[in-house]
Amino acid sequence: MADTHKGIIAWFARNSVAANLLMIIIILGGLLTANTIRKQFFPAVEINWIQFSAVYPGTAPQEVEEGITIKIEQALESVQGLKRVITYSNRNMAQGYFQVEDSYDPLVVLDEVKSQIDSISTFPGGMEPPKVERIKFRQEVMYLSLYGDLNQKQLKDLGERINDEIMQLPGVNISEYYSGLSYEIGIEVSKDRLREFGITFNDVADAVRGYSRNMSAGQIKAENGYINLRVQNQAYVGYEFEQLPLLTLDDGTKILLGDIATVNDGFEEGIQYSKFNGKNSVSFFIGAAKNQSITDVAKTINIFVDKQQNILPQGVKLEPWVDMTYYLDGRLQLMLDSMKTGSILVFIMLALFLRVRLAFWVMMGLPVCFLGTLLFMPMAFIDVTINVISLFAFILVLGIVVDDAIVMGESAHSESEEHGQSIESVIRGVKKVAMPATFGVLTTIAAFLPITLDDGPSSAFGQAIGFIVILCLLFSLIESKLILPAHLAHMKKPTVVKPGSKNPVDWLRNGVNFVQGKVDRGLSRFISSIYRPSLELAVEYRYAVIMLFISLILIGVGLYMGGVVRFIGQPKIPHDFPRVTVEMNVDASEQSTLAAALAIEKTLYDVDKKIEQQYGQKMISDMQVDLKGQTTAEVMTKLVDPSVRPMDTFALAELWRQAMPLIPGVKSFNIRDSLMGGGREDGDISFRLESKDEAQLVAASLALKEKLKSLKGVSDVNDSRQSSAKEVQFQLKPLANALGLTLANIASQVGNSFYGLEAQRIIRNGEEIKVMLRYPEEQRNSIALVQDVMINTPQGAELPLSEVAEIKVVQGVNSIRRENSNRTINVWGNVDAEQTEPFKLAKDIRDNFMPELLTKYPRVHSEVSGSIQEQLDSADTQMRDFILSLLLIYSLLAIPLRSYIQPIMIMSVIPFGIIGSVMGHIILGIDLSVLSIFGIIAAAGVVVNDSLVMVDYVNNSRKAGVAMKEAVLNAGCRRFRAIMLTSLTTFIGLVPIMAETSMQAQMVIPMAVSLAFGVLFATVVTLCLIPCLYIAIEDGKTMIRKIINIYVPVPSSATTAT
Repeated sequence: MADTHKGIIAWFARNSVAANLLMIIIILGGLLTANTIRKQFFPAVEINWIQFSAVYPGTAPQEVEEGITIKIEQALESVQGLKRVITYSNRNMAQGYFQVEDSYDPLVVLDEVKSQIDSISTFPGGMEPPKVERIKFRQEVMYLSLYGDLNQKQLKDLGERINDEIMQLPGVNISEYYSGLSYEIGIEVSKDRLREFGITFNDVADAVRGYSRNMSAGQIKAENGYINLRVQNQAYVGYEFEQLPLLTLDDGTKILLGDIATVNDGFEEGIQYSKFNGKNSVSFFIGAAKNQSITDVAKTINIFVDKQQNILPQGVKLEPWVDMTYYLDGRLQLMLDSMKTGSILVFIMLALFLRVRLAFWVMMGLPVCFLGTLLFMPMAFIDVTINVISLFAFILVLGIVVDDAIVMGESAHSESEEHGQSIESVIRGVKKVAMPATFGVLTTIAAFLPITLDDGPSSAFGQAIGFIVILCLLFSLIESKLILPAHLAHMKKPTVVKPGSKNPVDWLRNGVNFVQGKVDRGLSRFISSIYRPSLELAVEYRYAVIMLFISLILIGVGLYMGGVVRFIGQPKIPHDFPRVTVEMNVDASEQSTLAAALAIEKTLYDVDKKIEQQYGQKMISDMQVDLKGQTTAEVMTKLVDPSVRPMDTFALAELWRQAMPLIPGVKSFNIRDSLMGGGREDGDISFRLESKDEAQLVAASLALKEKLKSLKGVSDVNDSRQSSAKEVQFQLKPLANALGLTLANIASQVGNSFYGLEAQRIIRNGEEIKVMLRYPEEQRNSIALVQDVMINTPQGAELPLSEVAEIKVVQGVNSIRRENSNRTINVWGNVDAEQTEPFKLAKDIRDNFMPELLTKYPRVHSEVSGSIQEQLDSADTQMRDFILSLLLIYSLLAIPLRSYIQPIMIMSVIPFGIIGSVMGHIILGIDLSVLSIFGIIAAAGVVVNDSLVMVDYVNNSRKAGVAMKEAVLNAGCRRFRAIMLTSLTTFIGLVPIMAETSMQAQMVIPMAVSLAFGVLFATVVTLCLIPCLYIAIEDGKTMIRKIINIYVPVPSSATTAT
């Protein structure tokens, strides 16, 4: 008995001042730290990609491939740590994307990649210096639109001033300005004017370069020092270029550039189209770095916008139409509301079965655990931010953190009921369950520990959950062992209310006592009259019971294999800003691309009008339409507040698809309606085909596209292959060689005739501007004009191109994609999860269709790729984490039990926790997903706690001399209340989030369902199966001993063991 009153638990129980100071320090520390924790929408994802780009003007994809991309691939073969090497050979440019292995430091690999690329000495001469950089993570904070009654040039100039001011704001490090076409000074000179004055295209370019420049002319060494000599004649605006001298006639007349050419100081050639709600606009993207809080950045920008509204021209507005902090605050508030509601429900549940004061002190563990966690969240080795995922982790652990306190409090309560309220009773009660309760918490920590050790881009999500849960559980150990006993030890005895009291407090106390009495008597009656007889019957027929539970496992497996439960991988989360992107065939004109954008815009508005007529509420709040180049357009929408939407984003996107007209010349059409997946460039299901045989590769990709289009539930089928376009090729005739013309010389002159010649680049107002020399549009806008191009010979004569070269028109390549040194084509599509499962669909195509396809095209190789492959990799990682968790849990159980077999018996409830998770998904009509696995892992750590407490009670009882069967029955009855409470509080704490119907909660609901139903179902199993298994194992031990005694003779000299 003396040992009972020693140790740190006893010391804190007697020293309430120390316990209270510890509690106050944790709470105050958490409150002071809370405001310093960064806020993000999602955890910062580690991006392990390196990007490369190099401009090679006037070249075809084949030249770029041969001169740049193949050389880069060969140079990078020696770089360790590269997982994928993807290159694109486009017209005039090479691009590359290199994925780094998760186990390597991206910065180290980046340095090695730069070194290898810099060492290449055989790049073509006309290539501009390559750019190599790591793709950095950036958080979306805000999109601004500057729009109104100004033309595009006025808006662009005003936008540049605003962007410069934004970049000067404190704490704003990422701002990107989208203003459409770049500035350009175009000099147009006709062929007739050149002939008239006897000059060539290059003569005009040389004159511009020679007269429009600033340059140093050296120095004069004077008596008073050096005097710099400098020529200052750089032209910066159109009229200054018009005044440049071009040539002097024989009569002394000076011909200026403006005399023979038209100078346009404006935008580069193309259509400028950017509209916000139908008005001209320019846009700004505001981002935040990994170490920034998006709320801080947004606050700074909102203050800036408010000030700008007062000084903008009449009819012009700066609109922060996409503000991610608004949606972040909404989601965080949803989580906080669910947490508050869950806490109230947990308290009510505790108050029904325990004394109100005891329930209060148990619940006081929540602020200690949560604020203690906040205290450590910003620390460098943890560095978890406040975001949607981390806040859900608090909800996930809400019912778990009080489990330890419930076991302690219930044991102390039972001891006080039996021996009277005293410090000694509390200490004895707490110490009775201290060991199993402590190791029970450690097993839950073990379940989450592996996911905190994961690496890779998506590991931030698991780490956000894992670190929060582990910190909360560690502080629950501190609170339940050091703080709670002091409060329980000094808790007053229940007040006896005198009959007839008119005090309202006494009435409330009487009411609570009445309800508690009813519940307590009902529970006691249930335990003695129903549970114990049922347990006795189960123990008697234990092998039948064990077989029954095994059959439940088989039924669970059958439900999944039979398709009753579906696994969809990554669940789709509705986007608040759905967008439609259209890509036209590469030979499409800008006019046709604009027409497609306008058709999409009209369709979206028409659908919205019909929705408003039907429901009295429209879906679209704002709309931005942008022409992104010659062949790409995007329509981005902002939906109205989620609380008033008549339908979700997915239903709206389906209406858009149904109403969309047939647009000629479209290569791809995508609707991004999901925040994660859906509408991305690799779609929900994606396959990568690779081969060195171009013909077989293209044929196989077309066959795969047709297969995907034929499948139910698959839409937006597309591939990465660029459509071909007409290409003019020419070969020198003998006359060209006789005249001294080279292929390079002719190519240069033809290129100048149609594309133009870059005469100069100037810096004006901080922006680089090209000075382009070209023929008027009517002399270069038709393929028929090619043969009439006049070629200047070294002798000064002019001849049509058709006389010096053979001309033919063929279908050319526009882009070449290569991966790991092979040409590749990605084929993808989006999947409606309501109709089919992406995982099963991908597996069916891989196992049944692909072998047939690859037999037909034997030089083609294929593999699953894109987001579906990422999800498969994530599922593999989670399975590895789960196995590691089981090993850690086994070790933590074996240590206190000092047994190799009993941990296996306790862990036998884990499969039933999984079955409970699956049944929960069936009951609520939710598909299993990768996110559900997190809840299952959590359930695996929680469900063993109750079994450990029960087995520990049986072991202690047997040590005290109680018969095995009686010890087993007593363990079930004595621990029934604590086991039931710990499970119910976990379930009840998650009910608010499971009952949430808003779109914002759909991401976290699968995790909540897995944990809640897994724990609930496993509790029933624990109360029945563990007693049966305990006795069955003892039966097995007895049988083994008998067998040994029969077949192993005892030596005559052996002594009897005592």
